[in-house]
Formats: sequence, structure tokens, C-alpha cells
Amino acid sequence: MRTLILFATDEGQTEKIACRISERLAAQGIASDRHNIAVGPNRPIALDAYDAVIVGSPIHYSHYDVRLAEYLKQFRDILHEMPSAFFSVSLGILSNDESEQDEIRKITEAYLHETDWNPLLTTHFAGALTYSKYNWLKRKLVQLVVKKGGGPTDTRFDYEFTNWKQVDLFVEQFVEFIQRCKQPDDEYAQRTLYSKPTRRYSVANLRAKAEESA
Repeated sequence: MRTLILFATDEGQTEKIACRISERLAAQGIASDRHNIAVGPNRPIALDAYDAVIVGSPIHYSHYDVRLAEYLKQFRDILHEMPSAFFSVSLGILSNDESEQDEIRKITEAYLHETDWNPLLTTHFAGALTYSKYNWLKRKLVQLVVKKGGGPTDTRFDYEFTNWKQVDLFVEQFVEFIQRCKQPDDEYAQRTLYSKPTRRYSVANLRAKAEESA
């Protein structure tokens, strides 16, 4: 099987996480391709050629990436059927202030509602403070916000907060998830032969069970 890792990043931490996910998937025998829409926003993507997709976006100024949202809307029908997962990247998730974490959850819910996408697996990763990649104005603004929260303010250095063990655990959960989505050989062969083509990996059964138990 093959998984697409679709993400947006301008400062690099989300891409670094995407690379780690790709490496861990490969270690479990799952091939993957990565696509950063910040680099190729108009590049066509044959999402239907993949068995599963992982989408990642950072939160900047209380918003996820708009360019990524357009892709999600475009592939809405496919995403409803194929196994998919979403990860967000931010510094707010590190906060001990429950209201800040609630705000991140609300931003995520609003983003997924806007794109009409309901991934069955979502998670939040801490990002990084990359002062070296900020322009002067952004560096000063970020420094003020970080100082208020008690974080590192020495702009001579960059600071990484991503918990890589958490990323690895997410990959393990995703692999388990897609295996649960795999259609039984006999059912898959029968459906493909006697009805319209169906996906080898589909969340249809999982969604149906969730609705029955709701």
C-alpha cells in the first residue's frame, strides 16, 4: 500500500515531522510520498491513487493553512471513504493554561467543519521556535508572546519542542488504523467483481459501526 503525506509548512517543523512519519511508515513496510503545498500549491495530486492519507498543518495566528483547506475541499468525497488522519503543529499545545488548549481544539474543529472532513484519527504536536527564520518584526512579536508564556526568548537560538516519541506513537496508531480499514479478501474480490469498484482500504465499515453505537 502507499500513503500520501500532505502538509503545509513555511518554517520547516511540519515538514520535519512529515519526514519522520514517512521514515516510521517505511520501517513498517508502508511506502509514502510527501507533498508540501507551500512549495507546489498548483501541482495536481492524484489522491485516488493512494490507499491512505495523512494531512498536517501548523497553526499560525490562530489559523490553519488556507491553501491546504482548498485541497481538502477538492478531495472531500475521496477523504470520506479512504483512511485519513490529521496532525496539527503549534506551541500552544504546550501551555498549562487549559483555555489555550481548548482554543486549539476549537480552531481544529472549525477547520475540519469548514473543509467538511471528519478524519477518524487526529492529534496535536508541539512545534518549534525558529527565530532564525523569522523576519525582524515577526521575531519581536513572537518574542513578546513567548515571554508572556515563560518560554525561551533568546533569539540567537532556535528551540524545538516536538516530542518525537509522540510522533512515533501516532504512526503506530495510524498503521493499526489502516489495517482495521482493510477489506477482507473475499469481500473485496466479490464487491470489485460484481459491483462498482471499491477501495482496498475504506473507513465505510468503521463509520457505520460508529453511527450504530452512537
